[in-house]
Amino acid sequence: MKAIKFYIVALLLLITCATAESQVLQRRNTNWICPDLEVAYRVDNYEITQRYCATEPGSLCVFVKRANDKAPTQFYMHHRAILVTLGHRKQLVLINDWEASKSGTVLVANLNSGVNTKIDRQARLMYQRHVKPDHRLWIVPQAFEFSPDDRKVLLRMVEEDVSAANQQDSIKASRTYRDWWYSVNSQTGRVSREYRANKIPNKWW
Repeated sequence: MKAIKFYIVALLLLITCATAESQVLQRRNTNWICPDLEVAYRVDNYEITQRYCATEPGSLCVFVKRANDKAPTQFYMHHRAILVTLGHRKQLVLINDWEASKSGTVLVANLNSGVNTKIDRQARLMYQRHVKPDHRLWIVPQAFEFSPDDRKVLLRMVEEDVSAANQQDSIKASRTYRDWWYSVNSQTGRVSREYRANKIPNKWW
């Protein structure tokens, strides 16, 4: 059972990103893009492209071009797989980055300042403190959408893997997982609300 859940998640992500027909994903009320190399993804009056970075061999540079932009703007660099969406006000980009095996992080790229900020730290700590999940679980935060004014982000704690010696231990460890959600500030990551349920209100912000 070890690593099965993570590989399933990774495989589904790769399959999802593999074809042009499925380049845009719907998560709650938001369109997300899983960029591939040298492909232009157009949705909601903006365009996302990705190519190898000229100055960082092996790294992937991601660009956004909004309706009034004369040229694409680079907003992120990564090495594996990401999902991105542009905020309602077209100034912030929300990023889910699967940065390593069994590891992911949530960031916001500010197109005005050029600063990228991780916003999942406080939610991670709060989840660990309140839930106390089994240490064998690999739980990764994932962003689902911006609030209408882009000031808040909805995060979900997702169980992606369990490192157990056998099926019985895996089941036992997974019983400590809780499907909780968090409303966090899009600039600082400060938690404004913790939803201790797998169903949350439409107006979560």
